[in-house]
Amino acid sequence: MSVGSMSSAIEKQSVFDLAIKCADKQIPANEFLNLFNEFYNEKFLSKVENVDEDAQNDSANLGEISEALSSDFVNLLNSGNSFLIADYIAHLLFVNYNTNLVQRSLSKLDLITNTDMLIHFFSKASMFFSSLSDKLVQDQLCKDLPDIIIPSILSMNMKEIPKGLLVSITKLLQVLLRFITTPVPITAPNSRDNSRQLMSRLSHTNKLLYKKLSQTLESKLVFKELRAPSFVKDNIHDFATSPSLTSPQFISSPLSMMKTPMSTSSGAKYKDMRLLRYYKNIWLNYKILYWEPINSDFLSKYATIASSLFKEPIQPLPSTDHLLTDLIETSFTCFAQFVSNKQYHQTNANLNLLEKRWTIFISKQLPLLMLEHTSKNPQIASKALENIDDKVTKAIKTYYSQIDDLKSTNEDLFDDYPTTSLDIRHDFIKSLVMLNLSPPSLINDYLRESELIDPKTLTTTDDLLVTNPQGIQENIHDIPTFLLNSINALELEMINGNNNDNNNTDNISSINNGIYQLFMNFDTIAPTKQRQLSEAILSLLNDSVDKGNYTIITKLCALLSFNFNHSLTTILSFTNPQSFLECLMNFVDISWKDPTTVKSEDNEDSGYASNNISLSFSWSLLLIITISQTYDVKLTKVALTSPSLSTVNSFSINFLSKLSTLPDAYILDDSKSLSPELLTQSYKLVQRWMYDLFVNGSISDNLSQTTEPRQLATLLPFILKQVLLAIELGAINDNSNILGGFEYFLQPFMMIGLIKTVYWLEQYLAVLKTGTYSDELIQNIFVLLNSIFNPGTLNEDSRSFHNAVLRLNAVPLLKVLRKFRVQTQSNYNVYSSANGGYPALESLIRKLVSVLNISPIYNTDPRIVSSENMYSQQKPLGYGKLLILDENPINKIMTNQINSFWNLHSSTYYNLDYLSELINLISPEKFFTDVLQTLIYKSKTYGVPVARNKMSTKESEHVLDYCFYFLVLHDVETQIEAVRLSQLMAEENQQVDGRPLKKETVAKKETIIPKAETTQDDDFDMLFGENDTSTHDPEEDLQIITIEHAVNEFNDIATLKNDSFAILIHEMKVSRERAFKEGAVSREEYEKVCKYHKKYLSMLKTCVF
Repeated sequence: MSVGSMSSAIEKQSVFDLAIKCADKQIPANEFLNLFNEFYNEKFLSKVENVDEDAQNDSANLGEISEALSSDFVNLLNSGNSFLIADYIAHLLFVNYNTNLVQRSLSKLDLITNTDMLIHFFSKASMFFSSLSDKLVQDQLCKDLPDIIIPSILSMNMKEIPKGLLVSITKLLQVLLRFITTPVPITAPNSRDNSRQLMSRLSHTNKLLYKKLSQTLESKLVFKELRAPSFVKDNIHDFATSPSLTSPQFISSPLSMMKTPMSTSSGAKYKDMRLLRYYKNIWLNYKILYWEPINSDFLSKYATIASSLFKEPIQPLPSTDHLLTDLIETSFTCFAQFVSNKQYHQTNANLNLLEKRWTIFISKQLPLLMLEHTSKNPQIASKALENIDDKVTKAIKTYYSQIDDLKSTNEDLFDDYPTTSLDIRHDFIKSLVMLNLSPPSLINDYLRESELIDPKTLTTTDDLLVTNPQGIQENIHDIPTFLLNSINALELEMINGNNNDNNNTDNISSINNGIYQLFMNFDTIAPTKQRQLSEAILSLLNDSVDKGNYTIITKLCALLSFNFNHSLTTILSFTNPQSFLECLMNFVDISWKDPTTVKSEDNEDSGYASNNISLSFSWSLLLIITISQTYDVKLTKVALTSPSLSTVNSFSINFLSKLSTLPDAYILDDSKSLSPELLTQSYKLVQRWMYDLFVNGSISDNLSQTTEPRQLATLLPFILKQVLLAIELGAINDNSNILGGFEYFLQPFMMIGLIKTVYWLEQYLAVLKTGTYSDELIQNIFVLLNSIFNPGTLNEDSRSFHNAVLRLNAVPLLKVLRKFRVQTQSNYNVYSSANGGYPALESLIRKLVSVLNISPIYNTDPRIVSSENMYSQQKPLGYGKLLILDENPINKIMTNQINSFWNLHSSTYYNLDYLSELINLISPEKFFTDVLQTLIYKSKTYGVPVARNKMSTKESEHVLDYCFYFLVLHDVETQIEAVRLSQLMAEENQQVDGRPLKKETVAKKETIIPKAETTQDDDFDMLFGENDTSTHDPEEDLQIITIEHAVNEFNDIATLKNDSFAILIHEMKVSRERAFKEGAVSREEYEKVCKYHKKYLSMLKTCVF
């Protein structure tokens, strides 16, 4: 072909044609970029060079070229021809960076309808910018970010886009915001509103990404629109009045008493005791939240609370018997407040884990404290129970009556037989009887009317009994030896075989196994033996890790993962989660050895030994995830406080941080820098596995033996993702080979790949539900998932792990799967039990419900797994911990919470699980500024409410003392942390050990409107407290300052407490001081922040931890 004819051919072609042809030939993006450059030079460059020197004409011509190219880009992405297309466009836009082309292209984002291609494009853009090193491109990018790129991204309709795209946008914004070093203005219309929509949806979609983005978005982008208040004023709302402890009378703040002597009048003494009760209650709540009641110094610290708060000559410490009597009263009072708040204030929450830990403390750990510290006088318990306020008893009875009523809704309506209704008081007494601290007859004094228990039926010893294979009960004396022997005798398939089959030999073997019996009945074991068992299990796990006993590690982790009869929660209450996690992370990150490099040192079959080593890694990783997610323990904190662990290159930390994400391109080891060799190795490994799984139909020994579990944990989910995407695109028509390949996923050494799978599938299925896919395709996907989730047969070593891994993310999966159901409705407007739609769907749902019912789950609506009838709901079925509903929006929740703080409805400070969820939802900074500013405003304007709607402006400072005491205990767990934080906050130059903590701090102003108030209820005087009284003057606005900062150097205490109120308050002080020196804020504003900083620091030095 001549040069002229080639030029003519090129003239007729478009970028669209070029890209489609290159994608069909699978030409890599970098080679396509070279072809495009040649194409551009031939077709467009001559037009630019031939124009007149008039700059205006030149600009217009370039604009036409950019417009033509950007239109082709939109058509290419909408075509969905190949994911390579998105790769091409990312290279064209950002490698040869051109502002005009970027602006024209990104302004058309709303014209792209193919969500999958758009997600892939954003992912490629994120990958490019994360590794961008070209200084010229970086400089131009920084210029274009505030006016072009970020406004274009934020112009998308955040309300309607799918969750997958939402996450992809978030990740791109995260990468782009790293290039911004100082706050930049965003003037584009609707950018602020869309950013809020993005953050609002992200808070429900991906909490980890939400947390990361929220820390930088507000600090780096200054929206030049009218700033709306954080929470919209709500003048009309219903405040669910609930019990609170007899509200402390309004006395001088304990902090002010540190300088002035306490009044000696009887009235003041009475008031002091009421206020002291609040401090004891919230201290005890935090002790339980932080897993600390087991500490040996627990009782002595409880005894020093009063002396630490009231600095005056202290009376001699009371006797231990008197102290324990007070602790028992305080504990039951706290619990009553806790469950009452749950009943009245938190109908929008599904939180029950902290309640379970409360019951463990009262029913198990409190009797142990009595056993070890009292004179064993049986009158102590009875006297303490008698001293409990009638309102406390009524609250506990009311709560348990409600629970009984809910349970009875599924029972026979015509069942008139009475049932003995017990509550936490009876569990407490049963433990006392076991430990010979009270007579059995005591329990009948606290039963409800007309209900009695035969005292002879109560266990009066703390013997640890198991039934041997001959059916004879044995009393276990040597717990460590018994534990080791039972674990050795236990087979994995025993742990949860077919529980519906009474003739199943696995069940019979399980029942005969001693340790399995104890786990299945853990709640009924005496407190003394529970503690000994817990300590023995932790000791055995540590020894097994040290010695490399993979069999015991596997079996122990398997038993613990299921939390049979709340066994894991109880064991952690007697040890603490951090001890288990540190041991497991040491194993996974450090001491575990790849079975491909380990030779069996004994006569075991090498294949069996290799399989056992792989299983030990899989089960350990699964237990790490279970503990971390169920009990909200951060692995980074464990690593930072451990002498042997590191956050650098930690497999467990990296794996958990990316549980729900799968890359578009598999990388063999993402801890290493990308190189052509690594990419080639990764590609070849995927190719070999795909070929063996879906072509050969068998996995070669060489392949299985050279791929370690760490690689399988990410490789197998990646393969599953590629298969499902190929099915979506119609590249696979015959599923027989696919089903055969998926069967190998269930081999014991490959089961680890299911962990990321169950998390990624949640997002994938959500996208699938929102897309326009055929019913045949969706049914086909459900059939494939059934082959993994609900197989006909399972290897005996795989069965337990299969159930355990499905439980990890079963609740979110149930939520998205049930959305695929097609309900049929009868003439009576009642949903029938039969569900139309996809036949394979119901088996998936039944399987997930089945695994959830194996053992307890927490912070989940019980109706999710207890019933398939969705028509008799008193409230919407919620799959999350905290539900933000139309009738209960976030601004109303915060309004009610602040009102209760101001009213000194102090018990609302005690439901720490609920408050933690609320703080995480809106961010600590927003929570602090909103609460603090409103409390100051209301106390200054109206005083504080006292009895019968009267207002008092005297002694209102303690309202803030309540709040700051809560903030300090929220931040600090140990005395060591308190000392280090106080050193950090007291350091004039903001340094710790000579290292600067924060620099480049910027302050900017905004306004906040105080919360709207609740209607008055003079007659409310239920359990424990004053009525709710509120008034509001909407005219005065409060000025706050939003803090922007950047961490320059690593500081471990600052890292550990990054989200704490301590760091937040300290940064506010540093920021205001700098702003004051520069004339940006008034002296009054600066001194106000100094006052709060001083108050927090004083509390920090005063509190008992």
